Amino acid sequence: MIRMVYPKIEHEIVWNSETRINELVLESPIFFREFTNSLNFPVDDGSGVNFLEDGKTLKSDFVEVIFNPEKLDFNSRKPATTLFKILAKVSVSEEFYLSTNRFKTEIVEYINKIIDSENFGFEVTSEADFTLDQVAKAVNFHISSDDDDYIEFLTDYLEVMTELAGEKVFVFVNLRSYITDNELARLLKNAYNHEFNILLVENRDRFKNSQIPRVVIDSDLCEI
Repeated sequence: MIRMVYPKIEHEIVWNSETRINELVLESPIFFREFTNSLNFPVDDGSGVNFLEDGKTLKSDFVEVIFNPEKLDFNSRKPATTLFKILAKVSVSEEFYLSTNRFKTEIVEYINKIIDSENFGFEVTSEADFTLDQVAKAVNFHISSDDDDYIEFLTDYLEVMTELAGEKVFVFVNLRSYITDNELARLLKNAYNHEFNILLVENRDRFKNSQIPRVVIDSDLCEI
């Protein structure tokens, strides 16, 4: 079980097998700004937003805060680094060891041919002493998904971040400004299927999905 606590909010927000998406509506612009700033700059003194897993503080590395859901960048994120490590490890496994060495040798031979064809005054001294992850960094990876289906793309992104980066909580700021109520229902279904823990932080009250627990802090800072 994962919980979110914030000193200025009485309710604890909880994720478990029965609750995968929570919604927090903050109608006061000042309170909304204060809360989102706390998400962006976490502190350990208990004055800000804290996520707890089984009673222990969850490191910020395992919580991803998404302010712009239209710009989900896989290549600049830690899953890319994890993917490179996996590629390096698998490339020298029994199944791929010979193929990897052959590929590396071909790269060196190819570069040498280019140098020889132009009569450059130097030679390649490397004996294919590099790893596959170094080559892979020159390749632009992206999540393979249907660009016309945003919820499917979003689900793929969350799955990659969970599996490769170990993310445990995803916080979306104003995601409902980008998706319809029907798309939210689909996201909820996918969250249950993939066991995602999602917090929707919104600055206005929208149609309530009966399956999503919601806490509302109105413009007068009354908690509903």
